[in-house]
Amino acid sequence: MPSPEQVQAAVDAYVAAYMENDRDAFLDAFATDGVIVDPVGTPPHAGRDARGAFWDTVHQMTDRITFDVKDVIVCGSEAAMVFRIHAGTADAGVVIDAVDIFEVDDDGKIASMRAYWDMGRATPAG
Repeated sequence: MPSPEQVQAAVDAYVAAYMENDRDAFLDAFATDGVIVDPVGTPPHAGRDARGAFWDTVHQMTDRITFDVKDVIVCGSEAAMVFRIHAGTADAGVVIDAVDIFEVDDDGKIASMRAYWDMGRATPAG
């Protein structure tokens, strides 16, 4: 089982990748067979190629994505991150409240990430 510090470090690496718009760091935060379900209820993105395609799709829809992390709660090999997503272009943007649930493997890599958010609850940035 990963230590609480490893779980926190994995979540921090995920957030840093978004904040720095670093696709490779994003991919490297995950275990080889890591899975993303974002948002929950959509098909999973399993494996590096699928996670890369997910990143590409998300970043084709918006010029920038940043996170305002409110809290990270680590329990065992998992963590819940409560945050706001700020996404937009030079002209417009949205803010979405979200919760991501991470499961971290023994190597300190993200084995799974499940995102909970609802575009119907998005508010205009500003």
